[in-house]
Amino acid sequence: MEAASPLYIYRDPHFAPAGDTVVAAAPLDSVVDAYGGGGLVGEAGLSAAFGGAIVFKNHLTGACFLGIWGKRNAARFKAALEAQGDVEVIDGPPPARLQHFSKTGQRPEHTR
Repeated sequence: MEAASPLYIYRDPHFAPAGDTVVAAAPLDSVVDAYGGGGLVGEAGLSAAFGGAIVFKNHLTGACFLGIWGKRNAARFKAALEAQGDVEVIDGPPPARLQHFSKTGQRPEHTR
């Protein structure tokens, strides 16, 4: 039986003018399984789905984490990861430093 994939959820002051924004991040392989890869690190699929992405990297272990910001985005992100398998929600940031983040300047169209 596979171990649950960690999903880090916390509040961060860097992603909105008002600060205190909800951020959700998960290991690179889990995110690529759910959204596809591409881009410098593998964040292109996530960025296309949410209009932006955050990249975290632990330079000691080489582990990468991809994430998004915003409460509603975090809920959609969590649901997509849960559809891939078990998820363990961890209250706090991933064990890595913020490497970079990008945003497209527009939100993608919703499909239902």
